[in-house]
Amino acid sequence: MDPNPQQPCPEHGDRLEELLRGRGVAPAKPSEELGHLVSDLLLDRLDPQAVSAVERRVGEDPELAAILAQVEGKRERGEVLLQLAAWVDERRALERTGLVRFAPPQEVHAMARGPTAAAGGLYEANMVAEALALVGFSLGEVGAGLDFGCSSGRVLLPLCAAYPKARWLGCDPNQGAIEWARRTLPKLELFVSPQHPPLPIGDGELDLVFAISIWSHFGPDAAVRWWEEMARLVRPGGWLLFTTHGLGSIAYHLARGERLLSQSVEIAETLYRTGYWYRQEFGPSGDWGVKDPEWGTAFMTPEWVVSRLCPRWALRLYLPGRNLENQDLYLFQRL
Repeated sequence: MDPNPQQPCPEHGDRLEELLRGRGVAPAKPSEELGHLVSDLLLDRLDPQAVSAVERRVGEDPELAAILAQVEGKRERGEVLLQLAAWVDERRALERTGLVRFAPPQEVHAMARGPTAAAGGLYEANMVAEALALVGFSLGEVGAGLDFGCSSGRVLLPLCAAYPKARWLGCDPNQGAIEWARRTLPKLELFVSPQHPPLPIGDGELDLVFAISIWSHFGPDAAVRWWEEMARLVRPGGWLLFTTHGLGSIAYHLARGERLLSQSVEIAETLYRTGYWYRQEFGPSGDWGVKDPEWGTAFMTPEWVVSRLCPRWALRLYLPGRNLENQDLYLFQRL
């Protein structure tokens, strides 16, 4: 019987501490040199006149001015300035960077909204660029890249702006998000994806696939099937980057009150025993209308991941907790 969440059983706490001891690795942080590549590229395109125009528009709105005033650090201020430039629709800044205003209505799925998300997913775009740069590959070399599970195109927006010569594709089973993104981001190739493979893309057509918090939702069989599909889509030498819940995510969610202590112990014990934990947790309405018994919440260990992807792929980079100090980041290269 589970203990009352307000009065957790001490044995559960001791057991969880025991399970996580020795596997606890500090979450990876963005590097100073490579952790802001996309943002820096976009900021370098702004001339003083564009910056002044954005600052003037922001200064006219007390709420926006307060947001900018709270930011410390030159680089961080620049990244917020990019977001606010899109929010106020400052034309000179948007034309020079290639950004557009990202403001989906409430009925359209988006992982972030508002003034500090109006230029899209800069954090995630920087994370993708950094991971590839750490293994010596530049996003400028991408001929065709796919955001697998792109929602309404938030991460693709800054990537397309920073690297406009590439062919950027995105897919998601959420039809409403794709339809909105098609109207708003016409430079992208977007399509509604099926719940199960295959995708309507040719063999070896892609240089890169990235998926932020997508494999964190697949049941184990679906996870493997979609990895097999990625092996079909990505050319030899190409890249697959994804994030998912790992052991570090257990403590992350527990600290925020998002899971009971008893369930956290269950997840940890299952990971040590089988390498994978999965539950269908979205309920009868599904995840924004997307319903599938193999789409829920998943945790997995690096050992389980590597055992399923190798030898068709080679693990080139593993950054525990790199995504928001929660999900682990994996970068594989197709052999």
